Amino acid sequence: MTRSVEQRLRRRVCVPSEESTCRVRRELRGALSRWDLGPDVVDDALVVVEELVANVVDHARTRCDLVVELIGHVLSVAVRDRSAGAPVIRAVDTTAPRGRGLQLVDGLSESWGCASHPDGKTVWARLAA
Repeated sequence: MTRSVEQRLRRRVCVPSEESTCRVRRELRGALSRWDLGPDVVDDALVVVEELVANVVDHARTRCDLVVELIGHVLSVAVRDRSAGAPVIRAVDTTAPRGRGLQLVDGLSESWGCASHPDGKTVWARLAA
């Protein structure tokens, strides 16, 4: 079955904080459930979005813009921030309490990457829907 309807969610996170990450997750869960996606896709997308927004909170520390689009059977997630620092997948450290976010993004998405802009970057991921 081919989806003919495109869906889009745009969200600006003005103050990067743990609370904003939780709020984005709640809003996105509601939107994705209305888009008739399976529970596994919703769960994977929520993890990817949470990790990308958390990276802004932890590293970029700027406001960010989130765009989630469903076109056909591809769910695209993009988080744009105002920091030039490129994301880096860290080596696995089983003793570290954090630092596995991009490993999760890489494992859950079909593809992901980073596009630089004069005023920052956009980190994106695509998931099968």
